[in-house]
Amino acid sequence: MSVSPLSKLVCRTYQAGFKLVMGTDFFNWKEPVLLEGPGSIRKLPELVKSKGIGCVLIVTDKGLTGLHLLDSLYEELENSHIEYRVFDDVQPNPSIENIEAARDAYLRGGCEAIIAFGGGSPMDCAKLAGARVANPNTSVRKMRGLLKVRKPLPPLFAVPTTAGTGSEVTLAAVVTDEETHEKCPVNDPKLRAGYAVLDPELTVGLPPHVTSTTGMDALTHAVEAYIGRSNVANTEDFAKKAVKLIFDNIQTAY
Repeated sequence: MSVSPLSKLVCRTYQAGFKLVMGTDFFNWKEPVLLEGPGSIRKLPELVKSKGIGCVLIVTDKGLTGLHLLDSLYEELENSHIEYRVFDDVQPNPSIENIEAARDAYLRGGCEAIIAFGGGSPMDCAKLAGARVANPNTSVRKMRGLLKVRKPLPPLFAVPTTAGTGSEVTLAAVVTDEETHEKCPVNDPKLRAGYAVLDPELTVGLPPHVTSTTGMDALTHAVEAYIGRSNVANTEDFAKKAVKLIFDNIQTAY
């Protein structure tokens, strides 16, 4: 498919403008608070409690609950006297209906915050469910695009179990619109999680094929970030470090 010179000009102008804005404080970036290192998942409930939160919705999928990866989190939440509800019906490439079901679980459970636990699909589902909680009169379809999430999300704690998408620190979420059979991307700084738990022990029990495919996903993202026309110096540095880490370690991890 050929692309017209005008379309190319529009795209390059957009990329140049976005690169310029990314280098400023226009978005009022706030880096997520990180809990890092082996066993750091056990520190999460105390962090939640310190924010005055008494009930959380855990958004995950049945594959992870079946592997018992959440057991230590449940235990520490109970020890910290924090109530929790579990929504583990997240689908691969979550649909708008999936988002609405998670939102309903949050409201029914009287929750005050969300813990997203898993790969990119639970992360995206949790982000958009939170956006719908905060913006009850704005549908997911109306949020499609850039900067259309009007109000901040409830506190969002992201716990990745793969080293793939990096969704725990991005401003993006993608949902499937089953009516139109289209991908519906939502991009807004308000979707960025305020807190992320990077516990390498959570990746140890994953099936080897998940380790390999998510590792290649991370490599793809790193290369894409490096060659992108809207990146900044920090992006390029992180991308180079990521490529080296992946090449040096992915076979051992697999």
